[in-house]
Amino acid sequence: MKKNIALLILFTGISVSTYAQRTEAIVYFKDGTKQEGLGKLISQNRVKFKKTRREKPVKYQFDILDKVVINEGGDTYEYVSRVVKDIEQPRVLELLEQGGKVSLFRVVNQGYNPNMGMAGGGAGTGFGPMTGTGYYSISNYYVQRSDEDKVTHLGSTHIFSKNFKKAASDYFQDCPALVEKIQNRAFKKRDIKEIVIYYNNCR
Repeated sequence: MKKNIALLILFTGISVSTYAQRTEAIVYFKDGTKQEGLGKLISQNRVKFKKTRREKPVKYQFDILDKVVINEGGDTYEYVSRVVKDIEQPRVLELLEQGGKVSLFRVVNQGYNPNMGMAGGGAGTGFGPMTGTGYYSISNYYVQRSDEDKVTHLGSTHIFSKNFKKAASDYFQDCPALVEKIQNRAFKKRDIKEIVIYYNNCR
């Protein structure tokens, strides 16, 4: 147990946000205006942005932004800031699914632990694909109802994550058909997006 706790502290301490540098970006401000140009997320609550390649970049805090949309290789990534329930701190989250009843968000943390490759990580460890060099990738998932002002952490791919089956069953308890699918493992943690879509269509 002490070893597991030590590993948890280690992984938490060296986790690095996966917000990679992007290219084309649109920043939407809370006053209703927007700017198009080039940008990337540089921390949990800031974006570096410039209208043209020759301009000096400006750093914007997310507390003045409504959202940031970043395009790379034909893919679109939308980021928003939300307060996390029970933590009471805002986090910048990637919007995965915008729903009429519930929306789904994600934060991906990546890092490197030189001892992990020796530990034999791999499938089933909760750290995602392993390269033998100690690289890990952990996804944290959050949900928010349309009438809620905070997001709820539903689970993650971390080896020490909360019981997803129980957390998801409790959060979606007003859709018995979905809860049954979660309980009999027809829907698992890896099906989180399908779970949210199913809930949004539940009658």
